[in-house]
Amino acid sequence: MPYLTTSSPEAAYLMERDWRLRQLVLAVGDFGYEVTGSAYEHVAHCVIEQMLSMKVGRAIEARLGELCGGEVTGETVLSLTVDEIRSVGISERKAQTLQEVARRMPEARLQELAGLPDDEVRDALTGIRGIGRWTADMFLIFYLERPDVLPVEDGAVRQAFLWLYGAPITDRGVREVVCSLWRPYSSTAVRYLYRALNTGLVDLASPCPFG
Repeated sequence: MPYLTTSSPEAAYLMERDWRLRQLVLAVGDFGYEVTGSAYEHVAHCVIEQMLSMKVGRAIEARLGELCGGEVTGETVLSLTVDEIRSVGISERKAQTLQEVARRMPEARLQELAGLPDDEVRDALTGIRGIGRWTADMFLIFYLERPDVLPVEDGAVRQAFLWLYGAPITDRGVREVVCSLWRPYSSTAVRYLYRALNTGLVDLASPCPFG
């Protein structure tokens, strides 16, 4: 399992260049992460959880897993009808997207994306109806482990960034000042923002103490 610590090259680089992120990294501490499941499972996870809370998304994924006989694959999803997929709490549009991904991107094809540059991976995925840049970026960061991806449209990243810097990551000028410091390890910065939010370090009701 990969671990991020203050001595990890990516974290050390970010801490040296960005004072506020340095305080966040120190507060978060060391943590591990791992890539689990198939490429299709990961895309399905992103499709299901989009615009949902993590708790609700995971509950729906668990029900889909049961419906698929314990393994969510392109083949098991295609063996179901859209109405059967909807029965576990998935919208019709998302159910159709899950099946479209299975038809257009079988597991072998999804695995081949690992050999493509980031932008080509995005193009391949967003060419599927119902898949947007957010899903493509999540796939790049958390499945392919690409080092320099910045998912500006992600709600969690927006919240954590605004709390930490007091400015919106959606503003191009803000990104040029702050996020340019993160390259070529933007994905690591994003992992720390997620971790800080998920562990409760980011308190949206209180000002950031790292001012």
